[in-house]
Amino acid sequence: DIDGAIAFREAMLERRDDLDYEIDGTVIKLNRIDACELLGSTARAPRWAHAYKFPARSEVTTVRDIVVQVGRTGRLTPVALLDPVEVGGVEVSRASLHNPEQIAGLGVDVGDEVRVRRAGDVIPEVAEVLEKRSPGTFDFPDRCPVCGSQVEREGPLAFCTGGLTCDAQLVRAVVHYGSRQALDIDGLGEKLVAQLIERDLVRTAADLYHLDARRLSGLERVGEKSAANVVRAIDASRETTLPRFLYALGINHVGEVTARVLAEHFGSLEAIMAADEATLEAVPDVGPVVAQS
Repeated sequence: DIDGAIAFREAMLERRDDLDYEIDGTVIKLNRIDACELLGSTARAPRWAHAYKFPARSEVTTVRDIVVQVGRTGRLTPVALLDPVEVGGVEVSRASLHNPEQIAGLGVDVGDEVRVRRAGDVIPEVAEVLEKRSPGTFDFPDRCPVCGSQVEREGPLAFCTGGLTCDAQLVRAVVHYGSRQALDIDGLGEKLVAQLIERDLVRTAADLYHLDARRLSGLERVGEKSAANVVRAIDASRETTLPRFLYALGINHVGEVTARVLAEHFGSLEAIMAADEATLEAVPDVGPVVAQS
């Protein structure tokens, strides 16, 4: 029963350090196929199984700097650069501070002694300030550190308003366009895309289709063979499916599942482009926020 499953998890937690392999919890599954079929699955996971995680391991270290990164949607994420410390068998030198509200709640700044943990035993994050060695709290910028555009707050989050005029957002948008779940353009990694944007060879995803091997082979660490392979992969991406293309565009809140639902409902890109917000909201899984995007 469920109590027995929880007791097993607690017993495994006690045995954790004696095992000769790493575990971060136990998985509790329903043991009846008919009930599993009845519960079904979400887009990401089955409803009949639950990852019951152990408490995150943590260590103490010092914040040496705080930098602000810009994501594909313009979201600004502060990251603490740390004195390297081993947490659960992995050396950690960077840890997420999540957002401006988290920084304010922690009261953290450069020089503070902090407790760092790996959330879910994977992503390092600063959990608390143990000793305050700085005079104040990190002053979150009101301008994008990459393009200088105004920063807007949405609840606890902060966003760069520059859109694709911000090189950081543009790099991630083009990388997303060529990612495996999207157009699957092999070889179109972040370093190559950053060079293309820096040389002004790419300003939108559409510019990829004007590249040739000669231009690419002139870039750092790109040989003739690599350049030819990337051009071939870009050319092959001209033939794709509507769900993949919609997902590749990187529309905010439109993930793989919503892209598939939109494609099935409308049947063509032209029909989606012609749809107003009310028509979009008639689609399952599409509410006002997604329709606006």
